[in-house]
Amino acid sequence: MRRSSQFEDLLRDGITAAKDGNRRLAQSLLNQAAMLDPTDGRPYLWLSSTTDDLQEQRDFLEQAVARDPSNAAARRGLALLTGKIDPGKLTQPGAKMPERNGVEQVEAQASSFKCPNCGGNMTAALLTGLLTCDYCGYEKAADAQQASDGMGQVMDFVMPTTLAHGWAQGQQAVSCENCGARRILPAGQKAGSCAYCGSNQLIRSNEAGDLIDPHLIAPMVVNEQRAAQLVKEWLGRGFFAPDNLKVGSQSLRLRPAYYSAWMFDGTVEIKWSCEIAEGSGGSKNWRAVNGAEYEFFKEILTPGIQALQPSQLNSIEPFDLVNIQEFNPEYLAGWPTMIYDRSLADASLLAREKVLRQLRPQMHSRVEPGREKRNLRLGSGNWSDMTFKHVLLPIWIGNYRFEGKAYQVLINGQSGKVGGEKPQDHAKMVLTFALIAIVVILLATGAWYLLSGGL
Repeated sequence: MRRSSQFEDLLRDGITAAKDGNRRLAQSLLNQAAMLDPTDGRPYLWLSSTTDDLQEQRDFLEQAVARDPSNAAARRGLALLTGKIDPGKLTQPGAKMPERNGVEQVEAQASSFKCPNCGGNMTAALLTGLLTCDYCGYEKAADAQQASDGMGQVMDFVMPTTLAHGWAQGQQAVSCENCGARRILPAGQKAGSCAYCGSNQLIRSNEAGDLIDPHLIAPMVVNEQRAAQLVKEWLGRGFFAPDNLKVGSQSLRLRPAYYSAWMFDGTVEIKWSCEIAEGSGGSKNWRAVNGAEYEFFKEILTPGIQALQPSQLNSIEPFDLVNIQEFNPEYLAGWPTMIYDRSLADASLLAREKVLRQLRPQMHSRVEPGREKRNLRLGSGNWSDMTFKHVLLPIWIGNYRFEGKAYQVLINGQSGKVGGEKPQDHAKMVLTFALIAIVVILLATGAWYLLSGGL
């Protein structure tokens, strides 16, 4: 404990000296700290700030990353030195990001995917790999590319930057005044209704050139007729569903769109402590132990638009992330596209929460398996090697009214899985609970009678 305390004191004083510009003192203190604990990367991170020599900076940062691969500051510093991050795109600490919901009108300059035969609009079909003219039926092949496992972007290299990619550069975006969802429009197209809530109250937004390009796009498999049939079947299922729900929900209108989502891979370390039993009976003793469990997670999806809640996306998962294409703007021809307004940073927090929700129930059986234990305590999690992909997912969304109340339904455009809101028949619920209560009372009365008779 004394050695650990001395290390922390030297590290703290060394950091203070480095911040004050006293490089010689900082180097002395930080080198002493590094000698006390050669496994900690923090002294090397701060030693990199005490020299102007680029090679020395790189050596210190490599030492820091080697000792702690999850050290984001060291990884970013190393990425800057090696040219993986453009210094001109770094955001300043505390800097306010530009507003996206202004009413400035912009001129669209994106590809319009016109038919070379008649000039009509063309619609993409990812399953066939064809662009088809809506007017004359002319077809041409779209450039298809299968997704690559190596496409993930390292979060530490992207998080501190403001990216300006080419896909959305110069295009026009519209925001829904009702739900806030943002949609990107191709050249010459006028704003229609919001693909999320169906509202016609759309306003033009600022230029969408600061978007991170999509990496992947999933094919739309379910057509409108099939989507409507699936919803009808879903509405008719469930004992507590009103008997007239299918008839009363005839106002349902379905809208297709590609929705931005973030997908994360990475590793989490969860430190734990507990007490395990040694011996048995009257000789049982409890011994304190601690350790760490590691989990490699993959393809954790979080919605990219704030109007679409994580629970809604979860209700129609899983998506087929194997048969998925590398993004090509041609694939969006004829399809509305809802662009993200949930930042990469916020989405990564949601993904971590999702991983921990899945992992925590497993920890009791994973920690000291087969041993009797008590007072299991879990840490918050240390995250490393996180990568992300921006994915466009095909979703049908519809709204309907039943007995004066609005409900929303979602359909997975790949699998056809339906999720959403469904009204409940309160009379059925009251009757069911009453019957359950009567059965419980009868059973309790019978048990009391038997016990009384036995006495």
